Amino acid sequence: MNALKAIKWNSIVNTLIFFALGLLLLIFPIESLSIGGYLIASIFMLVGLGSFIRIIQNKGIETSADIFYILFGIALIAASIYIFIDPTLIIRLINVFVGIILILYSIMNFMNLLKYRKNKTTSWWIYFSFIIIIFILGILVIINPLFLAKIMTRLEGATLCINSIITLILARRINKYLTETTTIVTDIVKE
Repeated sequence: MNALKAIKWNSIVNTLIFFALGLLLLIFPIESLSIGGYLIASIFMLVGLGSFIRIIQNKGIETSADIFYILFGIALIAASIYIFIDPTLIIRLINVFVGIILILYSIMNFMNLLKYRKNKTTSWWIYFSFIIIIFILGILVIINPLFLAKIMTRLEGATLCINSIITLILARRINKYLTETTTIVTDIVKE
């Protein structure tokens, strides 16, 4: 029984932590993305410094691969410094890439739609509407790259909050079931 209580409280604490994380993502999306940028910059810095440590441990440059490690280390350290200055840089770059993909995807779909329109498909305008929406979203993401990041971060936060609420409800129902089952078993044992 003590093990079940420990599992129950562990589940509740984890759920509350995820709920708090979801609220932070929901309320502060840019700050949350900045923290992610700082983490990525820290990883870049450590890997870049690791390249130099490897050269120092080898007591200098011995091969052409060592020159590559030095250049790689310098590039990673420079990137990490730039990301520390602007932590949302990576998120913006990724979203610009996503925006370009959305635009290319909508152009390819438009070309395919022209083929289907020749076949006298009556619902071609529905597909055309979706293609236009995707194209406009691609342009918006390129113009304002943090637009998509904010939306996705808030969706992730809302999902964590909803999941936490559902988990707490399920934990309560399981606890109620276990209490009822324990009562029934205790009554049977007494008889």
